[in-house]
Amino acid sequence: MDLNRRIAAIAERITPQLVELRKQLHQHPELAFEEHETAKAVGLFLKKLGIPFRTGVGKTGIVAVLEGSAPGRTIGIRADMDALPIHEETGLPFASKIAGKMHACGHDVHTVIALGVAAALSEMKESLHGRIKFIFQPAEETLSGAPAMIADGVLEEAPKMDAIIGYHNWPPVKAGTVGYHPEAVMASADAFDLTLKGRTGHGAHPHLGIDALAAGAYFVAQVQTVISREVAPLSPAVLSIGEFHSGTARNVVAPTAILKGSVRTMDPAVSKAIEAAVRRMLDGMKTGWRVEYELDWKKVAPALRQHPATLASVLESTRSVLGKENILEMPQPSMGSEDFAWFAEKVPAAHLRIGSKIDGLDTAIHRANYDCNELAIPTGVRVVARAALDLAKS
Repeated sequence: MDLNRRIAAIAERITPQLVELRKQLHQHPELAFEEHETAKAVGLFLKKLGIPFRTGVGKTGIVAVLEGSAPGRTIGIRADMDALPIHEETGLPFASKIAGKMHACGHDVHTVIALGVAAALSEMKESLHGRIKFIFQPAEETLSGAPAMIADGVLEEAPKMDAIIGYHNWPPVKAGTVGYHPEAVMASADAFDLTLKGRTGHGAHPHLGIDALAAGAYFVAQVQTVISREVAPLSPAVLSIGEFHSGTARNVVAPTAILKGSVRTMDPAVSKAIEAAVRRMLDGMKTGWRVEYELDWKKVAPALRQHPATLASVLESTRSVLGKENILEMPQPSMGSEDFAWFAEKVPAAHLRIGSKIDGLDTAIHRANYDCNELAIPTGVRVVARAALDLAKS
């Protein structure tokens, strides 16, 4: 039996078990760095397979290593585990049992796909050259899990990875198919916290105060000109203010305004230019609006880019599994961000979109009515297992 047929047979056999585990995880979602029960379920599955693993990596992450039967390379497979602070509105029989928390991005599916790959390859160790390093990562939704695992040595500890595979289910893509971006996959993310400081005063005598709220409103409106007038039109860039807190009473001039925002680009030079422009604008507001400011600007994730040779190998494997007619080149990258980019910055990486569309369901990731087509699970197992086998041998 050839590799694809053998992987498919294993995937078909274990899919009911994986689907049941997915439903269990879906009913008990856990937010960033709270994935204790999810990690226990992952550990129990790995223990039954006889695959050694280490817990508590990056707080709640797990790293497992499956050794092959012949020399070869070390290939990483990363699966994220966390849920979102969204109240589920699907009406599914296995809907979240925890109010205000939901697997609205399909990380429950990602987790069981990686476990399915572990199960398949553990049965096929005689065909595995090298080894597979499974990374079950917390806190992707806050873009802080990958840095936490890296700080805990996941990249440096033996065995070091020669390449790594990431994936995400994608509701716009037909189930049973796989999409990919040829170059950039997702944008970088910067986050900033801004505090404007004025002076309190009576609302009837605004000239005696310094209105931080008005200054904040001006900033929100004017900062968009950084994108429209200082970034080249063909360079993707998004600047969003997501929070604005100011004022204590209707008749009091607000002494402070606190704003929180994000910047997403595909080019680190553009990110730096936007930060410099924002700081220049704020320096001007010190004179024009008489406010002082504090700005905390931090890089949350770099842009996620494919490693050409790694992607080419993964796509060749995927075509052999699904047929070229079921491989879709995606038209453009997403301006969303993904902390898998921290791994891809250090290790040659490929990232796939696993089709998860449910016909007749109008949904998307991070929606309260999100659901994932369960066909994504065996499809993911078949594709990722074969891609990992081929990469490890190359």
